Amino acid sequence: MMRPFLLAALIAALPACSHDPNPEAAPPRSASQAIASVPEAGLPPQRLAPGKCGLFLWGMSAPRQFVLFAESPVTNALVLVNGAPVSLPMTAAGGEVFGQFVTDMRFADTASRTEVQVTLRPGEVLEGGQRVDSGNILYRNAEGWETILPVTGVRACMPG
Repeated sequence: MMRPFLLAALIAALPACSHDPNPEAAPPRSASQAIASVPEAGLPPQRLAPGKCGLFLWGMSAPRQFVLFAESPVTNALVLVNGAPVSLPMTAAGGEVFGQFVTDMRFADTASRTEVQVTLRPGEVLEGGQRVDSGNILYRNAEGWETILPVTGVRACMPG
């Protein structure tokens, strides 16, 4: 019981430990300035329309990047391939039902001969979605080389 009180007291005292000699030198930042300061790595931010659901996956290797986005019903996915976003059509789906998605999905582009296989292990159910505890994205290029990226993420739905 004493620990939460001590933590709250410590947090409340932190502002008293810092002092800005020139408070007018750093004006408050706008939302657009804050967004502009986010590093450009991985896929761009994605928005869901009201009533829509999306699957968001991040790679587990450093640096963590947003690597896959799919909106239900899944017909294609936006995938980070060689550092660039590529829209790949779905070619197969199977496994277990995972909300509006399934646990095994395949995407491919016949022109570039790029193939992506997504395998997911669903986790804890959340309000409006569910965690992806673990998974893998297998990338196969035109020469047949394969790269496996461990992923984690979430499926989420916008109310509406």
